[in-house]
Amino acid sequence: MVGISDPVATGPTTGLLEALAPRWRAAGVDWASVTADWREIAPEKDSKAPPAGFDGADPSSLLYNWTNLDRVIRLLRENKLAPLLTVTGPGPLWTSTDPERGSARYRPDPAMFAAFAKAVSLRYRTQVARYIVWYEPNDAANLRPQFYCAKGACSPRSPEIYRALFSGAAASIRAADGGAEVFAGALAARGRSAPEDSDDPVTPVAWLRAFGCVDGDGLADRSSPSCDQFEAPEVNGIAYHPDQRAAAPSRHLRNTAEAGINDTSRLTRVLDAIQLSGGIINAAQAGAPIDLYYSEWGYQTNPPDVFSGISLSNQSRWLQEGAKIVYGQPRVKLLGQYLWRDQPVIDLGQGVDAYSGGQSGLYGFDGVAKPAASAFPNPFWATSLVGSREASLWGQVRPGGVHTVAIERRIGSNRYRQVAQVETDAQGYFRVRLPLATTARFRYWWAGSSAKARRYSDSILVRPR
Repeated sequence: MVGISDPVATGPTTGLLEALAPRWRAAGVDWASVTADWREIAPEKDSKAPPAGFDGADPSSLLYNWTNLDRVIRLLRENKLAPLLTVTGPGPLWTSTDPERGSARYRPDPAMFAAFAKAVSLRYRTQVARYIVWYEPNDAANLRPQFYCAKGACSPRSPEIYRALFSGAAASIRAADGGAEVFAGALAARGRSAPEDSDDPVTPVAWLRAFGCVDGDGLADRSSPSCDQFEAPEVNGIAYHPDQRAAAPSRHLRNTAEAGINDTSRLTRVLDAIQLSGGIINAAQAGAPIDLYYSEWGYQTNPPDVFSGISLSNQSRWLQEGAKIVYGQPRVKLLGQYLWRDQPVIDLGQGVDAYSGGQSGLYGFDGVAKPAASAFPNPFWATSLVGSREASLWGQVRPGGVHTVAIERRIGSNRYRQVAQVETDAQGYFRVRLPLATTARFRYWWAGSSAKARRYSDSILVRPR
């Protein structure tokens, strides 16, 4: 599936999503991410004590504020976009098990969160089929503590805290909606392999091992205090954010405890080991492999981010190459673009901090299209096969469905000429191999419902190898 995640567009600014949702659907988006933010929906967010008589499991409580979430989910469904709903904290301060610390992120109460998840799923069970529980729980911005550190050594703690949050919330969601799919994780791709502080982020591979209570060899390990009362969580999949930073999608991240878009096998290997040890259960079919959902992926661009951004042309090219890479990973079921439109630049200081906020949109904050915007509905990738004198072409027509695609080739300064015609599969994908006697450019087009409304892919130069 093709996804979009743009928290500003799905935020409280009226008129923005109304304008963008039809464009998302026209560009081939299937699922749109939206957040049920515990802190913003629940009452008295800065109080250390819950409101008297408040029933967090009751969606009809007048103290809950569902106004924006109601509007967003309605608009998505009206535009035939499936909501992917992340139910997440931190919640109000009173939901911490130690509110005197002044941090709602510190050890949220699992029972209170399960009650909130129940209220969410009862309210939206006829409109939402898929849920993610929490957002990037391996980052202290969302959950604390990440580690327990003593005598110069640190061990992960957020997986244990999250396991209780997930299991309680997932049970509540499934009780309210027996057909719901509930994904764990939404993990950030990066972490600290040598942590020094309890708030350092946990690398995703180490986090998953601690979540499933296995050791570095993938064997069950229930010896630590965080695993002494272990119950295997039941998941319908793992959500993940495969951040490449400024590296091409074909590059592997150097730290093998992290995983980028081309490091899926690092995640599937650890998930398979955890599952084999009894540390995680596939809720849909016991014993079946657990799939991955890449709910956020994108590239910061320069302009405007001169410190962390890549060129606009590289963004367009690498987003397409990444889509092709994920196509070859059958256990990845979703690739979600983050963002549609750049967030405003927030100047928080010098260097990287001067470009805070997300600048990975297909459009600038001013609405001007980047090259990636025209390529997004028609991703295309082509390369030569070593020693074969053939070009291997891959592409997708978005939205999916069976379409007729015309392949064109140009040699030197000659005009493009059609060299093949292929049909896509039901999801709009095609693959084809064509002779490659000399360096050539390839592109494809499809007509949709009108021959006058051709949509062209980017062109790619391919050299024989």
